[in-house]
Amino acid sequence: MTQADAVVSLVERRLGRVLDPDLNFFDAGLDSLALVELHEEITSTLGLSLPVTAMFTHPNLRALSHLITQGQAPARQDGARRRPLGGSRRDVRARIREDGR
Repeated sequence: MTQADAVVSLVERRLGRVLDPDLNFFDAGLDSLALVELHEEITSTLGLSLPVTAMFTHPNLRALSHLITQGQAPARQDGARRRPLGGSRRDVRARIREDGR
C-alpha cells in the first residue's frame, strides 16, 4: 500500500464512506477538529513531518495525496517531538498557529 493509498484509507475510514478525491474535506463533512485529529493519525501512521496547516492548504484527497507522494512531506526524524492532541479548542488553535509558522 502506498502512502497515498494509506491517506485515502484513513480519511475514508474516518468518514465511513468512499470520498471523491476532489471533494473538499469540509464539504465531505469534516470540521477543523476532525482535520487536526486526522492530521495526527496520518503523521503518526505514516511517520511524516507534515504541518497541521497542510490539512487546510491541501483541502481534498487529491491535493493532500499529491503533497505526500511528491516528497514535500519529509519523514519525521527519530526523536522528533510529537505532541498529543489538546483537549480544548484553544489548545487546537494554538497548535495550528504554532505549526503554521
